[in-house]
Order: sequence, then structure tokens, then C-alpha cells
Amino acid sequence: MLPRPRGPLTVLLLRLLVLALLYSAQRLCFFLFNPGSFPDAPFLAFVGGVRFDLSAIAWLNLPWVVLYLIAPARRRAWATVQKVVFLVVNGIGFAFNCADIEYFKFTLKRSTADLLSILTTGSDTANLMPAFLRDYWYIALIFLVCLLLAGWGYTWSGRFLRDRALPWSWKFGWRIVTVALFALLSRGGLQLIPLQVLEAGKYAPPAYFPLVLNTPYTLLMSLGKPVLEPRIYMSVADAELRWPVVHQYADGANTPFDLVTAARRPNVVVIILESFSGVYSSKLTGLPGYMPFLDSLMSEGMYCTRAYANGRRSIDGIPAVLASIPELMDEAFITSPYADVPFTSLANELKKDGYGSSFFHGGNNGTMGFDGFARSAGFDRYVGRDQYPDPNDYDGSWGIRDRPFFQFFARELGKQQEPFVSAIFSLSSHHPYELLSEDAERFKGGTLKIHPTLRYADDALRHFFKTASTMPWFDHTLFVITADHTADIDRSGQHYGKAIDYWVPLVYYMPKYMKPGRIDRVTEQIDVLPTVLDLIGHRDPFFAFGHSALRATSPPYAISSSNGVYRMIGEEHLLRFDGKEVVGFGPIANGDPDDGPAELIQADMVLRMQAAVQQFNGHLLLRNMKVTPP
Repeated sequence: MLPRPRGPLTVLLLRLLVLALLYSAQRLCFFLFNPGSFPDAPFLAFVGGVRFDLSAIAWLNLPWVVLYLIAPARRRAWATVQKVVFLVVNGIGFAFNCADIEYFKFTLKRSTADLLSILTTGSDTANLMPAFLRDYWYIALIFLVCLLLAGWGYTWSGRFLRDRALPWSWKFGWRIVTVALFALLSRGGLQLIPLQVLEAGKYAPPAYFPLVLNTPYTLLMSLGKPVLEPRIYMSVADAELRWPVVHQYADGANTPFDLVTAARRPNVVVIILESFSGVYSSKLTGLPGYMPFLDSLMSEGMYCTRAYANGRRSIDGIPAVLASIPELMDEAFITSPYADVPFTSLANELKKDGYGSSFFHGGNNGTMGFDGFARSAGFDRYVGRDQYPDPNDYDGSWGIRDRPFFQFFARELGKQQEPFVSAIFSLSSHHPYELLSEDAERFKGGTLKIHPTLRYADDALRHFFKTASTMPWFDHTLFVITADHTADIDRSGQHYGKAIDYWVPLVYYMPKYMKPGRIDRVTEQIDVLPTVLDLIGHRDPFFAFGHSALRATSPPYAISSSNGVYRMIGEEHLLRFDGKEVVGFGPIANGDPDDGPAELIQADMVLRMQAAVQQFNGHLLLRNMKVTPP
């Protein structure tokens, strides 16, 4: 029989051990539910993760430890208070950690503090909670099992607390040891600087950082911290040379796609499709797809074969497409402290040319702050679920179904005075992926739940164009069709030589004035704004972090970031940069890239990435994202 442990310090250590084991179990679940994201995961990632787990456990349990230090005795009332606090604080940590087991599939990163703002913006969280619990019941089960085991471990360890009084020296000593222990654990060791996210690089390559980290840690470490800090890598002139943000297209682009010859200034309609991925386009992959109508538009317009999203969430995709603002910080621009900085958008830039503007989203008003963003972006009108006339078209989760809302959009555009710029963001191809029974039957098939909803949204787009083509404004309208991000990608096939987690369709369509063609250079969501302005002949200087896809001098790269690591996608290479040094560089797909010597490509990508980061941080911190008239 083992000797019985003695004293409050022993009890505390046993409770910490139980929590550490549960966090390791959650990491194992995280890995098992996301195997495609972590092929050949190094065992050291699991070992190093314990260090981050202990740091999160120490921070989360500070309220309980304070109560425990005051009096660890097993008096009923005081003991109950301590146990309740212990279960509440650790239950919160478990909830976020378990939620990321599935949410990671959408974001490809551990969640940070901006998730709290997203969850509390609008009513979507409350409306969708039943659907989340139904579809992800196994996540709720993992959470409940962990919480029950934590409660059991708490009670079990309490058996070893001595009833008789401790000597004065022990009473003082164990408290000193506990304070020192929690100080050590919370800062992640004895090193000079407290534990940082980038320390995960000691245990695994950047692609495996989410496996090393845990969500309570990334949430706590991003709470209340400055979102951005100045990054100075080169002179202002060099940064502008390598990643220009002030643009002026004084002459038409040297392409067959110039719309300056149009009889009048064209309207602009931007269609952002929820969760459409390039992987599901037959036109882009040469394989069976789930968006036949969009593929047909590609054949009639100018389509991009290497277009990438700048983020993995809708709240990042909308500012990228409509305002050329990439995701280069852990917090979403819409919920960040910089959301009130005046910025350039398609709406406010084209307003100078006499354009009216509108933004349509069938979701609940307030969803992810889109209504507030539309106002800040200068859109004259925001139309959400509240402004839609027929409540019977509500899908019960996100908002108005795509087919009726797209028809409503087409009719409303006919009421706008030309020229106009308008954007619509679809929603039916979003979890919980529910369709009316007749639509579910009509569009059934595929290997994932998202596939029928992609077909449905594509069909809604087809009906929209059928209606719009009968209207007088149609021939004089430039349509831009893309996605907000990718989601639920079938990874069983080939990688197509693209960074598939960010690969999205992108089409510029105006058949009366635009010859069909394709752009094979790398482009990204933030390039939409400057490309549109270039196409329609906008000649005033403007601010944008992106660049026209029509210009040979534009940087052929796509940028983004997650969990403190910047990412740059090139033609055939992927660069990861932590702000100080390169932490990853290599080919996107298997095989030998043929776009030039790797050393020269890496050097160019590093300089471009540094310039982009310097421009982004500097202009947000200086609150300068518009061109000031002379």
C-alpha cells in the first residue's frame, strides 16, 4: 500500500496534475479530429505543449489559488466555494479548448481574444447554439467528461488533506512554495522573458504551432495586449517600393480587359460567396466540382487561377475584399481598436465619382459587426434580415436563404440610381448546412455536408444572373465573384499545386466589354479593390494594401497571419516569418518548383513580407489608410 500523501501542498499538486492530464487529453483529441492538418506530427509537439498547458492552468486558477491560500481546510461552506470556483474557471478553459477542436477547421489557428468580441456581437451565438450542440454533440461530450473528471480529481485529491493543524513553519512554508510555483508556471519557466507563442517553435515547425498551443493560453495572452507594434525593417521609401500602398493608375492597364471604352462608367457588383473553395471548382481543378454555374461564368469572364483569401473567417474576408485590408494581426479589423481609423473602400472611393452604394447580407442585423463596418466603409445603405420583406424565408439559423435573398437583391439593384457599387454576402453554404427538404433532395451528393449547400448557393447565383440579365443596368455592370474564405475541404484528393486552405475562386465578369481570359499570377482578396478601380478607369490616387492583378509590377504574393506568424504564398513557395526571422520556407506542393532559384525567391519574399508588415502596422498605428487630397 502506498504511503498517504500529506498536506495542502500535496493536494494542490495532485489537482494541477489532474488538470495537466486533461489538457493533454484535449490536445490528443485536437490532433485526432484534425489529422489532415498535422501529418507526421512530431511527438515533441505533445511534450512541449505541456509547458503551455501549465502556463494556462496557472493563470486560469489564480482565483481558486487565492482562496486556497487563505484557508485550505475542509469546512463545508468554504470548501464548496473553492470547488465551485475551481470548476467554473477550469470549465471556461475546457470550453474554449474543446470548441477549437472543430473551430480550428475553419480558422486554422488557435482562437485569440477577438473571438470574445465575435461571440458577443449580435445574436448569432445564441441563435445557433442549438445547432452547434446538435451537430457537434461529441465536442460537448468531451467537455462534459473533462469537467466531470476534473470534479472527481478535485474531490479525490481532497482526501489527502490533513485534518490536524500544521506547525507554523509548514503553514507559512507551503504558501511560499505555492506562490513561487504559480509564478514559475504562469511565466512558463525561468527564462528572462515570459513564455511567448513563438516559443512553440522549439517543439515543432510553425505549421504545428496550433498543436503545441492550447486555446486558453492564446486567449489569455492576447487579452488587453496592444494588437500591433511598430515594425521598422527598411526606409519608408523602400517599403513603398516593395509593397506600395498608394496607387494611381493614370493610364489603362495594358490588357484586353480595360473597361474604359465602356459607353458610360460601369456599375460594380461584388458577390461574396460563403465558404466557396477553389478545390470545388471544376474549371480550376479539371475534376468534378460543386459550382457549375460559377465555372461557366469563368469561361465568359476574366478568372484567376491562383487567387487566395487573406484570412479564414468571414469577419476577415469582408474587409479584405471590400476595403483591401488583410488579416495581419491576431484580432479581426472589425473588432480591433483600429476599426475607427478612416480607411479606403470601394464605396467611399467610388463615391468621389458619383456612385451610390449598398451592402446586402441576409444575416441577422449585427452579425459580426457587418452593419457597423458597412457604415464605416461609406456604404449608403445596409440591408440585412430586418429589411427583408418576407420572414418565411428565414432559415432558422443565420438568416434569409440565398435563393430568395439573391432575387430580392436583383430587384433592389434595379431601384438604385446608376452608377452604383453594391456588395452581397451569401450565407446558405455555412454550417449548419441546412436546406429545405426539396432543395436537400435536389442538391444531394458529395462527401461532406457542405457540398449540397455549395450546389444550392451556386444555383441561387444562377437564378440571380437570369433575373439580372433582363434588367437595363446589367450590360453596364462589372461583376466580381469570389469567396470570403474556404471551409470543410475534402483532403482526400490531390493538392493541385495550390495552398488549398486559402485557395478561392475569383472572377471579373462583364461580357459586353470584357474578353474572356485568365490570370495565372498569384492574386488575393485585397487585390479586388485596386483591380476593380483599374478596370473601370478610376484615375485618382487611392490607398490599398493590395495591388491591381492587371499590373506586371504588382507583387505576386498573398499575405496573411495566424498565432503570431506571418504567411506569404508565392507561385510555388510558402514563406513563414515570425516578425524577426524566417521560421519556414518551402514548396507548396511536392516536387521541385520551377519558378527560379529557391534562395533568390526566399530573399525576395522576405523583403516583400517585411515591407507589407511595416506598411500595415505603420499605417494602422498612424491612423492613415486614405490618400489625403492635396
